[in-house]
Amino acid sequence: MTVEYIGNCGKILGNIIDWDAVIDHIKDQEPAYVGPSHKRGDNVPGLDAVLDAWENAGYKLFKDGGTVEWDMFLPEKNFSIEVVEKFADFVGMKTWNTAWISRIHPGKMAPLHWDVHDNEAQFMLEPDKIRFHCHITQPAFGHAVLVDNQCFYNQPQGATYKWDSRRYWHAGVNAGLGPKYLFNFW
Repeated sequence: MTVEYIGNCGKILGNIIDWDAVIDHIKDQEPAYVGPSHKRGDNVPGLDAVLDAWENAGYKLFKDGGTVEWDMFLPEKNFSIEVVEKFADFVGMKTWNTAWISRIHPGKMAPLHWDVHDNEAQFMLEPDKIRFHCHITQPAFGHAVLVDNQCFYNQPQGATYKWDSRRYWHAGVNAGLGPKYLFNFW
């Protein structure tokens, strides 16, 4: 399993995407939805393994008194598709399946999971897809992303990483004092 640094697409280091402007645009919007988007009983392959792991570890959703919750922002609904197109050019992808920005507020988290999707049954019939994540918040204390066996902390804004598989288990946590935003693409 490999997660590798591929470069910086931020305005300051890569002069490609002004992530501060993107965050400024979405920060006061209602998210497209609040995660997790699936619940036990949904007919989505792979979901039960994620929910079983959370239940066995004692995680609870924020609405149930726990810390599991994150916001999801989608292109064309919350931010311009131009952001996705610029990112796709940066990583050399001519086509893509999906992109989104996640936001985790202080004290909340997205515990260990892999992103099961509504169309997972179809996706599992196709070759596995590569995935990218990009740190779009300025580096801040307590903002961490964990992928496979790597921890990404204090990353420069725009730092972009490629995953060999979209199905890698990962987590995000915000033990800081401000929101943590991450751009996701596959």
